[in-house]
Amino acid sequence: MPDYIGQYQILEKIGAGGMATVYKGLQPSLDRLVAIKILARQLSGRESMIKRFNRESTIVARLAHPNIIHIIDRGTTADGLSYFVMDFVQGTDLQKEIKKGSYTLTEKMEIMVQVCKALDYAHKNGVVHRDIKPANILIDGQGHAMVADFGIAQLVDDHMTGATLTREGMVLGTLAYMSPEQSASAKNLTPASDIYSLGVVMYELFTGARPTGYFKSPLEHDPNIPRALDEIILQCLSPEPEDRVKSADAIKEVLLNELKGAHLGGDAKVQAQGIGGDDDSLVLLDIIKEHKFGAVYLFRRKQSGKLMVVKKYTASVGGLPEAQAFLKLKHKNIVNVAGASGNNEIYIVAMEYIRGGSLEERMARPYEWRDALAVARQICEGLAFAYSHKVLHGNLRPSNIMISNNGVVKLTDFGLKEHYGKESSNENWYNPFKEPKSHLTDIYSTGAILHKMITGILPIWRQGQLIIPHSLDATPREVRDLVKKMLSRKAEENFSGAGRVINAIDGILAADEKTRLQEQEAAASKPAPPSAPKRKSQTKRQVMRLLLFLLFVEAVIYYLFSTGQAPRIMSFWTGLIQKIPI
Repeated sequence: MPDYIGQYQILEKIGAGGMATVYKGLQPSLDRLVAIKILARQLSGRESMIKRFNRESTIVARLAHPNIIHIIDRGTTADGLSYFVMDFVQGTDLQKEIKKGSYTLTEKMEIMVQVCKALDYAHKNGVVHRDIKPANILIDGQGHAMVADFGIAQLVDDHMTGATLTREGMVLGTLAYMSPEQSASAKNLTPASDIYSLGVVMYELFTGARPTGYFKSPLEHDPNIPRALDEIILQCLSPEPEDRVKSADAIKEVLLNELKGAHLGGDAKVQAQGIGGDDDSLVLLDIIKEHKFGAVYLFRRKQSGKLMVVKKYTASVGGLPEAQAFLKLKHKNIVNVAGASGNNEIYIVAMEYIRGGSLEERMARPYEWRDALAVARQICEGLAFAYSHKVLHGNLRPSNIMISNNGVVKLTDFGLKEHYGKESSNENWYNPFKEPKSHLTDIYSTGAILHKMITGILPIWRQGQLIIPHSLDATPREVRDLVKKMLSRKAEENFSGAGRVINAIDGILAADEKTRLQEQEAAASKPAPPSAPKRKSQTKRQVMRLLLFLLFVEAVIYYLFSTGQAPRIMSFWTGLIQKIPI
């Protein structure tokens, strides 16, 4: 065991398998414990693997979610082995807890809610785990579940065949959780494969057995399992990907409906008291976010079963007048407000629940510039409508831009003052110049968001000049000019309103579409190469000639030894072959 790997001091070996060896380590610079996972030599030996490792680890490191183990560093050891450095979790894993059998039904559902949140977040960012199993679900001392090993299975699948994996022992304990399509081929897997694996994990967690061969339903194993949970697990285990549950978020909703807030602490329920009104028409399902200025809750209406979000804030953060304005104002790109009231101390806003989550949850991976412009256009549609009714946003950022499952952008939190909850810095990266809120600051914020969607980073200024990253420089000139203009602090250089931004985006997209159509038409008008059918025809004729030649040889031999009439037969076949057109 090495004493150090890079800057990290190795304390002890805590796990080993065919894919990697895991060490508990210490990061001296921050005096914190870390987990160091060194990949097996089979995953580190070739240059193509190293490039894949660097690319995948960069994407996975951007997955910032409380239920995903965060990768904080990566590197290569002195003898050429690739490694990840991750947050160290002091606790256990789900595999051990299933063997113990100590979890209650409520605790099991709570763990799965957290796993679903992690998977849904990853899937929204285009990351498929590929190796969901109980051993990869870590649980700390407070019962917080965290999914580990995102991206490592991708490295294995892309570089090693099934036979090699089996020979090296790399899939032992994993095959039982693989989807049928992953068992057949590791290529082109979709989130549906993770959904199947999650179904196997849930089946094992709730029944104590794995679903092999002809298996009983979870309800047959345990009559206390809710019917809705039984049905969702069986749907996850459908052999065909298209028949499975469509998302981890849909599984989470079923679990939350069955929990009815039983997993929430007493303090949270006390804070949420009174939100549902005197008739108790709302059922608290979950807490989406908490900070010192208030909280965001997920409720379900008892009568309709419809989900809704309720935000309870201190009056100091502002936003109540704007929320009350949107009780009457409705637009496709603004979250529908169903209720808003308050006093000098607190206020409450009830609004529609957007299943797709926020833009912030979809920015682990840069956007293709056309897709980024499409999002920015919808943001500006919502802003333009608000401006026409004299409402400014004032604190636009990815966290208050929601996106539905069908891609519709919806703005929320109009009028809120800057508040950052647990964030230690007061820097507002979407309005770094501390300008009073206006149309200009909203457009600047939209430009900063567009910049981050395309490049993966926020705008960087140096001596008053915007630094153009390579990824933005690689876009068409019109896109670069649009971003730079939206980020201009001077009113005369920026757009005079959101409508002007929409017009500019439409012009760029229309010109791009025209260019692509012209390229397609030019490609379609080119005559097909004449050689392809000719080669096919020549090959067919050559095969026919070869067959006839073999028949000819066979005939010669036969007649030479049986009839003595070889000369006449040879003359016949020679004449026949010469008649075949070439």
